[in-house]
Amino acid sequence: MPIKVILADDHPGLRAGFCGILQGADDIDVIAETGDGRETVARAGELEPDVVVMDVAMPGINGVEATRAISETAPAVRVLALSGHNDGFFVKGMLEAGARGYLLKDVAIDELVDAVRTLADGRIYVSPSVTDTLTYSFLSTMSELNSSRDKQQQLLEEIQLKNRELERQNAELERFTYSVSHDLKTPLVTIKGFIGLLQRDLDADDRSAVAADIDKIARATDNLARQLDELLELSRVGRLVRPPVEIDLREMLAEVVAMLEDPIAASGTRVVIADDMPAARGDAGRVFEVFQNLISNAIKFRDGESRPRVEIGAELADGRVTCFVRDNGIGIESEYHERIFNLFERLDPHVEGTGIGLALAKRIVEFHEGRIWAESDGVGKGTTFWFTLPSGQA
Repeated sequence: MPIKVILADDHPGLRAGFCGILQGADDIDVIAETGDGRETVARAGELEPDVVVMDVAMPGINGVEATRAISETAPAVRVLALSGHNDGFFVKGMLEAGARGYLLKDVAIDELVDAVRTLADGRIYVSPSVTDTLTYSFLSTMSELNSSRDKQQQLLEEIQLKNRELERQNAELERFTYSVSHDLKTPLVTIKGFIGLLQRDLDADDRSAVAADIDKIARATDNLARQLDELLELSRVGRLVRPPVEIDLREMLAEVVAMLEDPIAASGTRVVIADDMPAARGDAGRVFEVFQNLISNAIKFRDGESRPRVEIGAELADGRVTCFVRDNGIGIESEYHERIFNLFERLDPHVEGTGIGLALAKRIVEFHEGRIWAESDGVGKGTTFWFTLPSGQA
């Protein structure tokens, strides 16, 4: 009897890649794929698989909550955590919830099949990479505890000399590292999975399937190239500085709309720009990118029922210009109002994009000592993005 597996991951590309890896094993059968935590719990109860391969970061309910629910409702089902986070907090959370294994996505290509077989055999599997990290963390902690009081005081004084900006940058770098480790693996896993399928289809002389496999591999390669280009652009913000200039926002927006003429026409979007736009000051090229990103998103995330409409305006108050881009599109639930600015955060993985645009917009606005935020009354209620810039009168 083959090992029955449910594969749960909210990234379609990762699911396809991991599925290809698992289906390449003669003794494993992927009986279902899910992209939502609640759906995974429901399918586990219905299908009673041997193993659920569970992404830790899942929409609906996360991997920890889903694993806990499966342990309570279907205790015979073994959960293998699959994560981009090599961090003791996530490992502890999943294992305490009932997971029987923990595997990192960046080594899943080589270890996934063995890990599934190990869990199906009733044993526990923790990736050696995770074990090494936890061991190193423990030894480092012990070393710090055993250090002299004088050294601890010296370290504390040095840390206190660091400013808050450095702390923010360190936190951002950590999130960046986790995100890159997780999401840049998506096209690589997709390519690996479809290479296996391509070999199968070549052996079967199925020309149409071979063409489809090659197309998907090419798409994954193009997506990886776009992600790398946008990450490079993100890293440049704040380093390649152009002198600040006074910006005629209405004139700039006319240029942005002209650049987006084709998607605006194809979607039938009506773009309305306020007449009375105050002057702002900053890096004109970077501010252009912010407007381009927000307007492009407003066009892409339309609800499909009413005619798309995008309103753009700005107002001057207390020496700052507050700009807005408002749409009547799909809207955003309140729990995602801040998360959407995280690197690689994508609410709808089926819509084309890399998940870097809003993170780039946030970096640009913060470089101008401003802030950016989103407001929405929920799904189907449209969204307004606000951001602040220095006044052109300053």
